[in-house]
Amino acid sequence: MAETRRVIEIELPSGDVAPVVCRRFGSGPFRVVIAAGIRGDAPEGIRVAHRVSSFLEAEEGRLNGTVDIYPCANPLAAHRGTRTWPFFDTDLNRLFPGRSDGHPPAQVARALCDDISGAQQVIELRGARPAFSEASQAIVRHDHAESAELASHANVAVVWRRTPGPAAPATFAHQFPGSIVLEGGTGNRLTPGVGNDLADGVLNLLVHLKVLPESGLPFHWAAIRRPVHVTDAEVHRVRAERGGLFLPASTIWSEVEAGECLGEIVDPLTGLTREEVRSPMAGNILAIRELPVVFPGTMVARVVTA
Repeated sequence: MAETRRVIEIELPSGDVAPVVCRRFGSGPFRVVIAAGIRGDAPEGIRVAHRVSSFLEAEEGRLNGTVDIYPCANPLAAHRGTRTWPFFDTDLNRLFPGRSDGHPPAQVARALCDDISGAQQVIELRGARPAFSEASQAIVRHDHAESAELASHANVAVVWRRTPGPAAPATFAHQFPGSIVLEGGTGNRLTPGVGNDLADGVLNLLVHLKVLPESGLPFHWAAIRRPVHVTDAEVHRVRAERGGLFLPASTIWSEVEAGECLGEIVDPLTGLTREEVRSPMAGNILAIRELPVVFPGTMVARVVTA
């Protein structure tokens, strides 16, 4: 039977408390951590954590190691469907490693880091970024070849070996160098199929980590997708040059040729086309903007070449 414990409790102005919990499955020195809901606008990750927990509940006796699942690290934001922590208007994923003497979001960040310390593998579950639909992807540190190889088994379209940006040191995943971040779908929504794909990917990762026997998988290993591997150099951001409403003409992971139209920007007052946004190169669409209002310089798509 899975053990559920409270990692930290945050007292609310009402006098109630908001707990951050961990569910532990199995036992043994090899420990895998699966964390979801760092941001409250990523319900897809929370759904994947739930599906994996439900499966492990039934298969716990077959585990050869410990799996700790943090189903929702930012419950107050998740209840509102917002990225930031209410009352403080703070992005939890910009507060790590946190402070035990800081405000409540910083305390949660510190408690998570302390609780997860020592895990052999960390997997973070997210959804797509707000305003976008994205192909399923695994993001790993650019210089961590071992995690990139492991991510090949995560049932995603792309493994992105990403170079950390200026904000990366304050993110959850950056605290654990070999971490794998799984994301995809549509921002702040549950997307048909994506939750199943990522949940299957997590279970397959547990098999390759030798925590779950292959015979325990609820699907055949041959059904797992074989991803392409890319670095920052193969991921191209396409931006609008004019403001207006962006109307996409393509879908995620569809193939495009150089110069092919990705969508058009129309003037909402006249209905006239102000710009045809074209792909700068041939490749596949990793992300496409769904929220139509754009300004000059707004990113409307990511195209990968591999």
